[in-house]
Order: sequence, then structure tokens, then C-alpha cells
Amino acid sequence: MTEAVDFQIIANFMAGKGSGRKILSDLKVFLKNHGKTFDVLAVEKPTPINLLPGHNLKITQGVICIGGDGTVSESMGYILNKKLDLPLAIIPAGTANIMAASFGLNGFMKNFNFLLEERIKAIDIGVADFDGKKVFFLLGLGLGFEENFLKITKERNKSNFGIFSYLISALAELLKIKKIELKIKADEKSFTVKVCTLMVLNTPPKILQIFPLSKDKDIVSNDGLLNLYFVEYRNFFQSLWETLIFHVVGKLNFGHIKSMSGKEFYLESDLQVGTQIDGELKDNLPVKISVYPSKLELLF
Repeated sequence: MTEAVDFQIIANFMAGKGSGRKILSDLKVFLKNHGKTFDVLAVEKPTPINLLPGHNLKITQGVICIGGDGTVSESMGYILNKKLDLPLAIIPAGTANIMAASFGLNGFMKNFNFLLEERIKAIDIGVADFDGKKVFFLLGLGLGFEENFLKITKERNKSNFGIFSYLISALAELLKIKKIELKIKADEKSFTVKVCTLMVLNTPPKILQIFPLSKDKDIVSNDGLLNLYFVEYRNFFQSLWETLIFHVVGKLNFGHIKSMSGKEFYLESDLQVGTQIDGELKDNLPVKISVYPSKLELLF
């Protein structure tokens, strides 16, 4: 007979400044005190979570993720690839914790009571398909400025400055903004455009409360649609100004900030164009982006 446990815990000890061990220790005490059983999958070296040796267990209440944005994405993939009909609980322990901030979960680092309350929020899941290699996301995909400032955020800066390293890198990258020629297919439309930044969003991402990456109220995380935004590149100063305005103020359109919504987008370029997904650097274009058939249930 397969042993049953209440929770599967996925703990990334490499995330952020290594706070995962202490959080896991506190979480174990909390769960034991409330009569909950659990199993732990620990990430102690760079290893895809799906390659970790799993245990033949029946999980009854949910998957708990302790880690940063990359760990959250992989934990979501763990649930989907193993076809688990279970909610995901996020306990942030990374550098930026953009996903936790975006869903209002940052307080869960020290308060675990939400695990007992069984409140559920259903979130659309995005899928980025890089020629057969699929990456799941909750927030979105970005390229151009969105990808470049993450690329130049060195691990040393992340350790020294934490979340502010992302802001420092973003400001530095604004001064080096450049154009990228893309071909975009959106449902039945197809067009070529020069952009300096592009995002396909499922949920409005936030680095800090005062620095959202998009303030557009049209973005709804459970409407079955994705929202695509790009800033057209006309010249350096226009691109710099409108990229800054878009991120700080929102979709303030001076004619060069474009948006559209749909269930599927395809992006390609003759250039080598990298991407970031949910705050993690990913593969180069081309990519097909779509909405997964089912939603993710999030404990909050």
C-alpha cells in the first residue's frame, strides 16, 4: 500500500542567501505541531526538480515550495508533469521573490497559518514552447530590455544588494537600450516590428510595491488570455523614455506602446534573441506562447 502524506515539500537550499534551511526547519516544527505529515525533496546542487529522486507517496493536501522564482516555476512543472491534482503553496526564500510579491505572498516566509486555512486562488498557466521544450509560467515572458537587465544582474550583486540588484541593473540597462526586429504572430495576425522591449503577461509582475513591471489593469490572471505589450523602437531617447514610462506609470500610450490580448502568440527573429520567464533566463527565439488547458490552484 502506498504511504500517504499531507504535503510534499520542495526546498531549494541554494536560493537567495541560503535561508531555505532555516525556513524548512521552522516549517517542519509547525506542521508537526498541527498534526500534518510531509515529505521533503531538497535541492542542494543545480538539479532540475523533475530529476530529483522522488518517493512513492500519495500526497493529499498540496505541494509546498521553499525557494525563489526559479524554484516556483520548477515546482509548478513538477505538479503538471506528474499530473498531480494539488494546490501549490509558495514560501519565498529567493533574492527577488517576484512571484510571491506579485501574488501578495511575501508575508508567508514567517507565517505558515495559510497552509491550514485551505484558501485557493485559481491562476492561468502560460506555456512557452521553444521548439518542443516547454516552460510553464505564471507571470510572463520578456525580451529586449526585460531580458537584458536580468542577464547583467551578477550573482555577486544579488548577494550584496538582494532585490535592489535588479533595480540597479534595470537602470543601467535603460542607458544601453537597443532595437530588435521581430516577427509576431497573434492569433490570425502576423506583422514585423522593431522593438526595444516586449512582454507577454499572464499576471502583472512586481519587483517592489513601488516598482511594478506593469500597472495595466487589463491583465487578469484567470481570464484565459495573455496580454502582449511592446515598445516600438524609433530612436534611443524615445525608446528609453517610453520604456521607463510604461514600467512606472503603466500603459500610457504615446503611439509607440502597443498592446493586444490573445490565447496564443508566436515570436521569431533573424537575430539571436534571448528571453526571460518569471524572472529566470531561458532559451532564444523562436517561441510559441499559449495558455495551458487547466489552471493552477494556489494556496494563499
